[in-house]
Amino acid sequence: MRQAPLRIRTFLLGTVLILIVAPTATAGAAWVIERDHQQSDIERRLNTAADYLTVHRNDMQKPASVHGFARLVTRLDLLAQLVLAMPSVGKNQLFVSSALVPEQAQKPRVKAPAAQLANLAGARRIVSTAKPEPQGTLVADLFYRPASRATRALVALLAGIAVLLAGLAVAVWLAGRWMVAPLAKLSAQVDKVAGGDLAIAVPRSRISEVANVAQAVEGMTDALGETAKRRAEADEARRFLVTSVAHDLRTPLFALRGHLQAMSTRLGDPAVHLARAEARADALERLIGNLFAYTRDDYAQPAPQLEAAPVADLLREVAAGLEHTAQLRDNSFELDGDEKLDVVVDRDRVKRALTNILDNALRYSPAGAAIHLSWAATDGSTVEIAVRDHGPGIDPDLLPYIFEPGIRGAQAAESADDGAGLGLTIAKRLLEHQQATLTAANQPAGGVVIGITLRRAPRAVAS
Repeated sequence: MRQAPLRIRTFLLGTVLILIVAPTATAGAAWVIERDHQQSDIERRLNTAADYLTVHRNDMQKPASVHGFARLVTRLDLLAQLVLAMPSVGKNQLFVSSALVPEQAQKPRVKAPAAQLANLAGARRIVSTAKPEPQGTLVADLFYRPASRATRALVALLAGIAVLLAGLAVAVWLAGRWMVAPLAKLSAQVDKVAGGDLAIAVPRSRISEVANVAQAVEGMTDALGETAKRRAEADEARRFLVTSVAHDLRTPLFALRGHLQAMSTRLGDPAVHLARAEARADALERLIGNLFAYTRDDYAQPAPQLEAAPVADLLREVAAGLEHTAQLRDNSFELDGDEKLDVVVDRDRVKRALTNILDNALRYSPAGAAIHLSWAATDGSTVEIAVRDHGPGIDPDLLPYIFEPGIRGAQAAESADDGAGLGLTIAKRLLEHQQATLTAANQPAGGVVIGITLRRAPRAVAS
């Protein structure tokens, strides 16, 4: 099961609490254990002395038994007063520890002074004896040093310090594993990215902040990789475009030069050469204009200047600008749509896009064929413009890529110049900058229909 990530604040707070609670609890437990151990040891020593008296109760008047008892209490670190009480004789003190007898005392039966016993704790043991008759009683006062609080405090302190050091070691190890080591590895990976190597493996961490930084670095690296990929693709497209345009410029230039030389040497009909030279000049102008528009929108990307404009007026203006080219090819434009429909567009850009689309339709339509322009409101917010030609159509394999730069269809009918393949690409970019769309499809009866969807202008309310 995957464990939930920790935040640095949670980790530090938990570490501090554990380092406070664990040593304190351990010290308290060590205090209690040491206290019980000391009490148990005291009880054991007292019981050992009492057992000796029980075993030797009938022989305690003998010096050997008394000496044995004296050695025992010394070994057990006890002090003792041993008295034999008999009903007829009275009390007879058999033994007293030297530490309990004052220096000035001369009598063997003197009691231990209170000052001597102040720092001791005592327990009385009474043992009945069977002999001599009548039966007597052994009374043993056993004194011992109380359990040492200093020892207990020292044991508790040492236990707490040991647990604290162990906790610190674990905390440092976890911090190194969850924070320091991942950050060090992440720093090494960032250095690789700075050196241009985007193939990195970011480390993982249980700490959420470290994991977030690692994910951010990974996302940044992926973004840099995508940017580098797009840049490489764009550079490749630009190289292809420059090559294509250079190749396409040679054809009209070569033809224009030929017609001008023919006119200068008076070969052929000058009027024919002049008309063809003008056509080649128009082709050159179109190629250079498309290249300039593509470059400007690719780099500058100026903001669109939107305004409301009638669809019919836009189409008529564009068709009028191409009327001369249409007449040369014996083509015409047929317009059909609602004259009252307005759209919100950047007038200059949309006219440029429509010019490219209509010029493309003219170039691929056979002589004498009409270009049909229709428009209608598709719903309350958009207007659809359709441009239909009667050309050969678009290869189905090329249709998904027809708006990419450099993509050209089959050789245009009765045309030696197919252009640089930028017309529809520029038209799509110009329209997308004003939230319009451009589509292309083959007609069942032949030819291509180009669909343009523009934002409809709100209808003015009469006052």
